[in-house]
Formats: sequence, structure tokens, C-alpha cells
Amino acid sequence: MTVQSATRTAPPGAPGFLDPTRTVTFPSSRGAKLYGEWFASAGAPRALAVVVHGYAEHCGRYREVAHVLHRAGLAVLTFDLRGHGRSTGQRGHVEEFGDYLDDLDAAIGQVIALGGKDRPVLLVAHSNGGLIALRALSDARRRPDVAGVVVSSPFLALRMAVPKYQEAAAPFLSWLAPRLSIPNGIKIEDVTSDEGKLAERRADTLCHGVATARWFTEARAAQQYVYDNAANVAVPTLWLVSGADALANPDRTREIADRVRGPATYHALPGLKHECFNETSRDRVFGTLTTWLEGRLA
Repeated sequence: MTVQSATRTAPPGAPGFLDPTRTVTFPSSRGAKLYGEWFASAGAPRALAVVVHGYAEHCGRYREVAHVLHRAGLAVLTFDLRGHGRSTGQRGHVEEFGDYLDDLDAAIGQVIALGGKDRPVLLVAHSNGGLIALRALSDARRRPDVAGVVVSSPFLALRMAVPKYQEAAAPFLSWLAPRLSIPNGIKIEDVTSDEGKLAERRADTLCHGVATARWFTEARAAQQYVYDNAANVAVPTLWLVSGADALANPDRTREIADRVRGPATYHALPGLKHECFNETSRDRVFGTLTTWLEGRLA
């Protein structure tokens, strides 16, 4: 299988991809085996970062994000959620959303095992990864011990139109045939305007194009939970929200960002598509991320 990473030809100010120091595998719940990529810092890290990818993709697409974090003095773990990339599990399926929270807990445990217990842990989470991070932080029973969270285009509500018959049938199918896979409807052209990144995505055999009925209903329930319990999010957050996002609804994201209890830094990114870390102007996005990190780690 082919792993496509961030392009070597990056815009000025964007570092290009960084090869991982090593790859790791580690266990999660229900017997899942998760794949991860570890980026060790040159010396003692200022902090540890866990990168949580979006739906239907994998951690290999975040080697440029890892490079940005690495240059800021962090040691970084990126990993594949169950049902994604090189991790085990049916593509596009989850039995219950709590399984993703188990994967996040396992990744945090792994980054501490690799980087040491005496460093703060930060999360950098995109799209469905952002939903996972915020679902965990909004739940007092599951809240991870992290020092801050960066979310990019979090999947807190759909902007993409879903056929009415699919919406109506989803609860029934989730009960009757939870593993039924259907095309997820994502158009690659909606994720970025960078032609090089689009070419990488088309050639990437570790991404998939399906979703199961159970995943759909579990994601919807998680979105509602975050909306209802956002005030439980007490850690500092950075919100990088693409204005031209055709997949995740930025209006809902703004509404939820206003509800969190911890200090929230919100950046609207007009004209950018869903994957702001892969856009042609990603150097500016990386600059915003680095500035926020410096403020957190000063």
C-alpha cells in the first residue's frame, strides 16, 4: 500500500514533510491494534503532541504538521484510528463512538511512554479527530489529562447535503445492519485547492471512501453530546476554522466554540477549504498554530 505524505515542495514558510523517527503499534479496546508514527525531538521536548487525523484518511498525511510541531520543540505521535490507515478494523466503521475515545486514550498513553511523564500533552485534531477530542473533553467521565487542544475544521455538524432517504434510514440500518458500508459522498476537490495535495490524495491507497450506518449514527450522537456539554471543555483551545468548508459546518463550530469554559482562541479562515493544513496558504495557518503553541509553552 502507498503512503502519501506532505509534499516536499511546500509554499514559503511551510516546512514540507518530516520522516518519522520510528513506527509503533499499540493496543486499544476490542482487540484493536493501532499504527503510529513517532517523531522524537532532538533534545528534551518542551511538550508532547498527539495528532488525531480526520475521517477516511490516516496519520501519514500529517507528516508536515508533525514537522511544524517538531520545529517548535515538541515530540510528536501521529496514529491511525481503528478502521483507518494501517490500524485494524473495518474501514469506515465503529461499533460505538466510545471506541474512538479508547483509541485516543491509548495514543496519549503511548506518547507518554515514548516521551516521558514530565511533559505536558497537547492534542492537534482535524475534522472527525476534532469531534473525538471535543467529545472526550466534554465528558467528565472520559476527560483526558491534556494541557490544550488545537482543532482544525472540527466535524461538529455536516455542511454537506445528505439525501433525505439516507438520513431517515440511518437509525434503522444502524440497528439492523450496523456494518453496512455505503459511499461517504466526500468529493476530494472539496478538501483543498492545492493541486499537489489533490494529486497526493488521489494516489493514496490508505484513504477510503466509505462509511457504515453505525458510524453515521454514532457520529451524530457525539456531535449532539458536544453541543450539549461544551461548557465542560476547560482547557485552552485553538480553533482553525475554514470558511469555504463544504463538509463541516463552520457556523456550528463557532457556536460551540463560544460555549466552552476554557480560554478559546478562534481563527476564521476565509476562502480555505476543509483541510486547512493542506491548503496553498497553509504557511499562514502553521504560523497561527506556532504562535499559539509559543503562548502555551512560554
